[in-house]
Amino acid sequence: MTFFNALYEFTETGVDAYNRVFTGQLDAAAIDLKDSDLVSRIAGTNGIKIAEFDTTKEMAMAVLDGLGSADLYELLPRTGLWAWLTFVLRDQLFKHDKTGNWKVGEIHRWYPSDPNDWQKGQRHLVRIPVLLAHTLGDDADHLLCGALSVLPEIREQLTSQQDMFNDTFQQVARALYFDDSKGRLKRGAGGKTGGTPRRLAKVRQQLDVTWDLEDLQVEKIIARLPAEFERFKEAAGSATA
Repeated sequence: MTFFNALYEFTETGVDAYNRVFTGQLDAAAIDLKDSDLVSRIAGTNGIKIAEFDTTKEMAMAVLDGLGSADLYELLPRTGLWAWLTFVLRDQLFKHDKTGNWKVGEIHRWYPSDPNDWQKGQRHLVRIPVLLAHTLGDDADHLLCGALSVLPEIREQLTSQQDMFNDTFQQVARALYFDDSKGRLKRGAGGKTGGTPRRLAKVRQQLDVTWDLEDLQVEKIIARLPAEFERFKEAAGSATA
């Protein structure tokens, strides 16, 4: 476990070094997190413990606790903060290959893009989970129940548009796909067949044409879903009753 007395952000020089680390041009050991040329403290933030988090939600809640009096929405565009958090969490966010190098994958998993670019911004492994936990609380359990290193299909499908950050819509998705008794997704929720999150994202657009979903109760929305959702609807009905 590592403890920092506040949240920090990389300076412009620090972000450059960070990019060089993640593109294999610089060893991570070259970044000294106590070097004021590379990092600066964010006013109003609390200390944060970097523990071995079991789920993405645990990580997100730790970051939110660390925000203190700082405003999350003002910090969303601060590339240096999300890069710093990614760096200090790197061994949990990225798996290692046989040579011990990180398997960082697509750039937007580790480099925070413009937060208004929903197609790219929602792929970041730290910023988007923190935003989801802050915006939706427990209604984001289905999106944050996995390991930190995994960008699950359900999160990609159900956060690709800004208006998906909606309590009612995510409550429907949680009721359909999250198993409260096991604290994980239901079997089949990560697939691409009928009734899966990929289909829910499309069906939602069709339902929006006829109804204002925010004015409907969760169980009534679930009842209006087509037959392909039946395998998830039965359990969801008992959970929302």
